[in-house]
Amino acid sequence: MKRNTIAVLLLAAVSCVLWAANQESPGFTIRYFDQKVYFLGDPIVLQVQVSNTGTDTLQLNVADNRYFNLDFDVRTLTNVGVNHSQDFTTQRTSDQPVFFRGVSLQPGEMYSFTVDLTRYIGFTAPGQYVVQGSFFPDLFRGPQSAALYSNRLSLNIKPPNLTEEQKQVVEAETGALLARQSLPPDEVVTWTIGARQKSQWERFFLYLDLESLLRRNPDKDRVFRQSTEAAQRQMIDQFKTQLMQTTINQEISVIPTSFDIQKTSYDASQATVQVLERFQYPDYTDLKAYTYYLKKSDRYWIIYDYDVKNQGTL
Repeated sequence: MKRNTIAVLLLAAVSCVLWAANQESPGFTIRYFDQKVYFLGDPIVLQVQVSNTGTDTLQLNVADNRYFNLDFDVRTLTNVGVNHSQDFTTQRTSDQPVFFRGVSLQPGEMYSFTVDLTRYIGFTAPGQYVVQGSFFPDLFRGPQSAALYSNRLSLNIKPPNLTEEQKQVVEAETGALLARQSLPPDEVVTWTIGARQKSQWERFFLYLDLESLLRRNPDKDRVFRQSTEAAQRQMIDQFKTQLMQTTINQEISVIPTSFDIQKTSYDASQATVQVLERFQYPDYTDLKAYTYYLKKSDRYWIIYDYDVKNQGTL
């Protein structure tokens, strides 16, 4: 493709108007590429994904220097922002040409790449942080540049001065928290809803059979059965992303204000858990009765289906 150059300080008024006119904005998500225990000074690799969730072709300008497409806002749990790295600040503020290429995404297509968060953010202390990304479809040209905002990730950075043995202990303990456990069906459902309430996506997906949930839709089931194995994996990954973005009507990913387990029944291989979930709105509370269906898979209970019935309002 033909390479172009632009000046960093060009005004972005035209691009802002064009993107504001596009009512069906693309989806933008970030996730850990190889989620593990991070120690201060370690690389923190994120996978960045832009999806065309609209009905028209989506045009992106992708810079060779990712700093002009991507930024991150990182804050402590007390909402104190963490400064950018010196390299990021220098590159963004220097007067230089920016090389970029055009990328076209058809409806349903996605553009994905990986970046090291520590190249953007200058972490100087261990602690717990919240990370959110900003993607600039027509490049960063100044404070008024049109941007897309991602989901938020929780990040825990451990102190760097641990011995190798201590690091292994921390990694083992943290890994155990994200591994499936032999929980009874009602606790699996409680875990899943609780994780969704806190937007802890890795925990939320831990006990979900994403393939079965995807194939609840007859049209998607037909396409899935006719697809190659690689295409099926891509469909599942896209479905997972859509759940995180809440761009599809899947009631399993809606966040309740509170919930109560009403009834649990199961035999050796199948289980149902009935839950009353409450959704708080400014003037009323919506009540819904969820029934979750679980199956035993490799010693663990997994949610593979559900149904929802309206129970009125309060």
